[in-house]
Amino acid sequence: MPVPTRDPGDGATDPASTGTFTTRETDAAHRTDGPVGAVGAVGPGGHRQDTDRWMDDAPTDGPGGRRLSVFTPALEIPRRFRRFVSTTPGLLTVVSVILVLAILAAGGAMAAQSSNQQGDLNTLVNRTEPVSFAAQELYNSLSVADSVATTGFVEDASGSADTNPSYREAVDSASRAIIRAASGIDDPATREMALILEIQEKLPIYTSLITEAGVNNRQGHPVGAAYVTQASTMMQDEILPAAGELYSNASSEVGEQQLALTRPGWFALSGLVAAVVMLAVAQFWLAANTNRRVNAGYATATVLMTVALLWASGSALTTWTDGSRGLDGTAQPLETLTSLRITVQQTRTTEALGLVEREYSDATQNDFSEQVTRIDSQLETLRTIVGDRGVLDEARENLRAWDTSHAEMLAYVQQGDYPAAIGATIGEEDVHPYQKLDENLRSLINETRDQLRTYLADSRVSAQQVSALVILLSLISALCIVYGTRPRLQEYL
Repeated sequence: MPVPTRDPGDGATDPASTGTFTTRETDAAHRTDGPVGAVGAVGPGGHRQDTDRWMDDAPTDGPGGRRLSVFTPALEIPRRFRRFVSTTPGLLTVVSVILVLAILAAGGAMAAQSSNQQGDLNTLVNRTEPVSFAAQELYNSLSVADSVATTGFVEDASGSADTNPSYREAVDSASRAIIRAASGIDDPATREMALILEIQEKLPIYTSLITEAGVNNRQGHPVGAAYVTQASTMMQDEILPAAGELYSNASSEVGEQQLALTRPGWFALSGLVAAVVMLAVAQFWLAANTNRRVNAGYATATVLMTVALLWASGSALTTWTDGSRGLDGTAQPLETLTSLRITVQQTRTTEALGLVEREYSDATQNDFSEQVTRIDSQLETLRTIVGDRGVLDEARENLRAWDTSHAEMLAYVQQGDYPAAIGATIGEEDVHPYQKLDENLRSLINETRDQLRTYLADSRVSAQQVSALVILLSLISALCIVYGTRPRLQEYL
């Protein structure tokens, strides 16, 4: 085959016509950067013009390029947001979102406050108040047991107080109250637990002394009266003071928690105030920018949140003002009545011990008279607090009848007629005015406790209703904001 040659007339500059292709043509014909059939063509200067070349050329640093970073989209967000807010639709959208969040935050704060209040109320109703009642029952039961034990020796010199059903019932009630009070105390290192342990330790000693007195009394040994006196002294000087301190601490805790629950939730109320103020400002701004006086959605939301604010504020004010009255009308009278009943029982024990020991001095009589005067004064004070004044008046009448029978007993003692003195102390048909008075006080205690628990239950229901209403109005208001914003945004579409 003849070897192709180049024509000198084609403008070639190669003087040596060797009959072969030049090196440049050969390189250009055989240069390939990819598989056969790849899309692309060789451009001027021998460079391949690939349509996907831009995907392979990464930007470089330098005057002609900029390096991309994974943080670039995030860094662009503020600039885009500023550009979005600079427009009227963007600003309207941001304002509506802020209003919805403020309204929902106010409702959420009210819900959180209600949840915390519900938890505190449940603790007060189911734990603190039952512990206080158990301490009060323990206090009363111990005093009743001592009063029955000493009076039993006066009623039947040949009998035994430890077999008296009333005595056994009082001791059993005290034992159960100890268990209930201890079950409501979580920290064993508290003063309340120490008092309970002290009572648990000394109560068996007291009952054993009463039992020993009964044994000696049945055998006709006069030392039985000494055992009764020792047991009663132990009860009055050691056990009852511990029970009284336990009840006082538990009752004070009830009062403190009850008073704390009456304080308004300022944080939740401030959220509602802020939501109403923001809605009012947004109304004026929207009217100025849209040339419309009233936006139905915003106006409805403002009215609803104002109602929620007024309702929550009124409820908080009512709870605050009624809380102190509720405390004065329930917890404090309950504590006063309990202390008053203990005083009555201790006075009765002192009266019976005077007959057991067959010694009734002028000092003992003066103490009895002072106690009666103090009891009557406290009953008179309670008439302005306790609702059932009829029972209080009956209690005062029974107190006067007891004072009269005590004077008769003293007259018989001075005459040396102890059987008649015992008859005056026991009363006709074994029903003494003291027993009627004690029954009156117990009835008032139970009634006052029921009022306290009813007051706490009503407070819990009221808190639930206010919270539910505020949450409902907040949700509706948020929907009203969306409803009021949507038509204004559509005007720009």
